[in-house]
Amino acid sequence: MTNIAADSLTYRFGGHQSFALRTAWLPKAAQAIQDDDDVFSDPLRGVVRLGLGKNMVESLRAWVEAYGIATRQYGKWRLTPLGEALLGAGGYDRFLEDEQTLWLLHWNIATLRQSPFFAWELLINRWSERFFTASEVMTAFGREAERALRPLSSVSARQHFDVWLHTYLRGRNGRGEEGIDSPLSSLALVARAGDRETLQGRREPVFAFDLDPKPTISDALFSYCLHDWWNKSFEFEETVSLSSIAFGHNAPGRVFRMPEDEVLARVMRLASSRGARVELIESFNQFMLHRPASPPATELLRDLFRQQPAVELIDA
Repeated sequence: MTNIAADSLTYRFGGHQSFALRTAWLPKAAQAIQDDDDVFSDPLRGVVRLGLGKNMVESLRAWVEAYGIATRQYGKWRLTPLGEALLGAGGYDRFLEDEQTLWLLHWNIATLRQSPFFAWELLINRWSERFFTASEVMTAFGREAERALRPLSSVSARQHFDVWLHTYLRGRNGRGEEGIDSPLSSLALVARAGDRETLQGRREPVFAFDLDPKPTISDALFSYCLHDWWNKSFEFEETVSLSSIAFGHNAPGRVFRMPEDEVLARVMRLASSRGARVELIESFNQFMLHRPASPPATELLRDLFRQQPAVELIDA
């Protein structure tokens, strides 16, 4: 199979101004964009309209694109079809109250193809261990900077990791915007897991990924992400292996940290469902998933948001 090589991408370590996403930010940005209020080209206008500091407005500009909510086209910011379905007028989840929506945001930023953030690439797509520490991550950051021949200060590297960590870790301390948890922290994908001694004799926190089943991820969301990954990574292939779905780069099993047996169970349900778009076959003692054609993204979004007001917005 032809796959998109991770090493061919150019990664970012900044642009977020050291701020993780806050719960109210995307809804605020979406409303401003719908009102044709260009809050990102003019930072002072963004400060007034969004009620955020200048650096936070610049951070939000990076996040609306990274999370797949809005993009700048022909000199104007517009909501993406997904942004419209989620946060547009009558949208499915205008205030990010549904945990499934948060998993979808996690999927979008973890599988970003244009100038992805390196912390997501490293820790979501390359990190194979359940546990990790800041010093281990900093060592990996340094190797990437050397490989790419880009200057990266230890301060910038640590800020980038902290932004990633604060995106998923609960229980930050502080006041005002600084003390607000990221909405994705409610996914509990990352948690503190004690501490360990470094080679220098200091103690540092140990963090761990949640590797348990993910019941809050619906089969419709899994299907949407499966086809999104398939289209981007194996666009011209009709068949992919179960192991690729479970462990491949940017694949649903890896991005969601799902056990392999859960991935198999979900694929089996998708293949046996009414109007199934895929077929599960066994070939050379391994499971393969066959897809005769790529279903339109609008149909997958309809499945995801069915019986919700946003369904009519998708084709708008």
